[in-house]
Amino acid sequence: MAADKAEQTVNVEQWQAINERDTFFDGEFYYADRNTQLYCKPSCPSRLPKFNQVCIFTSAEAAEEYGCSPCRRCRPNGREVTDLEWAGQAERFINSHYQNPLSLNRIAESCHGSSSELQQIFIRIYGVSLMDYLDRVRMDQARYLLMHSGRFIKQISELVGMPSVSEFSRKFKEKEGMTPTLYRRRVRKRERNQQS
Repeated sequence: MAADKAEQTVNVEQWQAINERDTFFDGEFYYADRNTQLYCKPSCPSRLPKFNQVCIFTSAEAAEEYGCSPCRRCRPNGREVTDLEWAGQAERFINSHYQNPLSLNRIAESCHGSSSELQQIFIRIYGVSLMDYLDRVRMDQARYLLMHSGRFIKQISELVGMPSVSEFSRKFKEKEGMTPTLYRRRVRKRERNQQS
């Protein structure tokens, strides 16, 4: 069943079934959003992905073997998605999309759930809000780029999903106690002193 495991491009009939949320096709195929890596039944009430982001699987097992996670709303594999699994989906989404503009609603929508419920679950499991976690991921990446690249602060700001340099600098200073420029100088000075 190697062909079962491979993703397939969506055809017109499948796309129509997904758009119409046709229950007749439930179990006939499953679709996944390449962007979120979540898979659903054709009748899923969640927001539709873009056509070019859809891939098709002949079974729930094939979608999971490919690396997709089940949708919390439609439960395509017949099992409930636990709070821990759902929070993990949100964590993975943030880690792979932090460079894009993200809001609490966008994250929850991408994880097929309500923002307030996801926020409560994420805080209970990780001890931090979704937006605070997003800030941590962005600041970790910013520190790495400041230490290991010669990019301008504006470029780093954009690469970590914060197009406003002033907002980036303010948040960086809040977290690190110094501006990005000063952070880079201190790290480089420390490295030079260690090499001497």
